Amino acid sequence: MKIFINLDEIDFIFENEKTLGDIYSSIESWLTPQGFSITEMNLSDKEYFITDKEEWESIPFSGQEEIHFTALTLPQLKAQNLKTLYEYTLMFQNSLKEGNLELMNELLHEYQYIEGSFEILLDDNSHSIRNHMQNLLSSNGFLPEGDRTEQNVKNVLEGFIMLGAVIQGRIEELEDPGKAGNETYETIQSLLPQMEEVSLMLQTGKDKEAMEIIIRFSELFQKLLRIYTNIPEEQIEQEQRKILKREISEMSKVLKELAEAFSNEDSVLLGDLMEYEIMPRMEGFPRFFDSIIKGD
Repeated sequence: MKIFINLDEIDFIFENEKTLGDIYSSIESWLTPQGFSITEMNLSDKEYFITDKEEWESIPFSGQEEIHFTALTLPQLKAQNLKTLYEYTLMFQNSLKEGNLELMNELLHEYQYIEGSFEILLDDNSHSIRNHMQNLLSSNGFLPEGDRTEQNVKNVLEGFIMLGAVIQGRIEELEDPGKAGNETYETIQSLLPQMEEVSLMLQTGKDKEAMEIIIRFSELFQKLLRIYTNIPEEQIEQEQRKILKREISEMSKVLKELAEAFSNEDSVLLGDLMEYEIMPRMEGFPRFFDSIIKGD
């Protein structure tokens, strides 16, 4: 028997495997600790879908077959799923632009499964993206089905265009974390002068402007954390990673306090956190992060 993973033949010693399911389980157990996940499997040129395991797991083999596996790292797998999600948003946009009701209704039928992926694929832990899209669809007569004026259609189209842009950003973070990290770093750097004024803004009645800066910073820093998780282990020295994890842990606690102060509209605490906790940390943190991504 010949075993191929991503077109490379491997030397794998089997023991008591008798079925295709046994072989799959053995290969999966070998790949998982290495950070890989099986996405495709072919036995003697016939493809078997991973999700339909009950249909192929009992198939016996003679030992003369060739088995080809495609395995991706978790970031690669996430990027692949994000691209599928992005294609969905493009199809939805086209169905609206072309007035293709049949396609649009098919896509709406699938939407409950699509929105279920937001938490994992878009790191939507607070469900803000999911809730926003749900409100958009319900208020414009799409879910459940209702009156759909020209303006309703325009609103939903704009929503899916924005969702597509978010997904594209996530794909770029996974495929080129160095570039995305540097761009985020530079954006945070340009925001620092405004962040220094937040405390004064809150004291002088410019709450709206101050809140916009706080929200923008929080979004950028969360993006920086996502990018960090996408950087391969070997690109960060162990000591640097240890220091960075500590910095992230401490900043995450401050951001949690910031979110609570924001929810409670506690402008005094917001100003104090920005001035005495966040700004001093950001003096060194972004540059330290940037040096890791560049490999300096």
